[in-house]
Amino acid sequence: MTPAPARIAALAGALLLAAASPDLPLPSGPVPAGLPGGTVVHATAVEALLRDGGAVLVDVAEVPRRPATLAAGAPWLPPEHRDIPGSVWIPGAGRNPVPPELERYFRERVAALTAGAADRPIVLYCHPNCWGSWIAARRAQAYGYRNVFWYPDGIEGWQDAHLPTAPATPEGPAGPTINR
Repeated sequence: MTPAPARIAALAGALLLAAASPDLPLPSGPVPAGLPGGTVVHATAVEALLRDGGAVLVDVAEVPRRPATLAAGAPWLPPEHRDIPGSVWIPGAGRNPVPPELERYFRERVAALTAGAADRPIVLYCHPNCWGSWIAARRAQAYGYRNVFWYPDGIEGWQDAHLPTAPATPEGPAGPTINR
């Protein structure tokens, strides 16, 4: 068992991070149509943001999970995940609640991607009808970013618009991982 002072320190750290974490609604019902304080965009607007340069794109789609019906020991290769070119894929950053280490990673990674510029455009997306990108967009706003764009059509909307995609590698607090 962990010594009491170490447990207390770990709990205190978790509580401090939770206190700093934005208070976001738990997903229920349909995904909202709008983003309070942000901008909802579709493929042509995302293209324009990319053309103008400087926009940060973050995909928060979850990593594919090994099918529960797959026989134990059977090999499984997850499907290739594709992104809008230039995106950073941070799986699960739209969870609510988000594990503290993932939130810390998301906050620090977005700060690095934006070079700390609160006005830099940030586009968040995952899949259509996915709460994750909406929550991640609200989280970015809570961090103080003022130019947040939510792309609710997700990668499928991008593909439906016949726009190019690129293979993606997941990022996270423990480094690139795939659930196998």
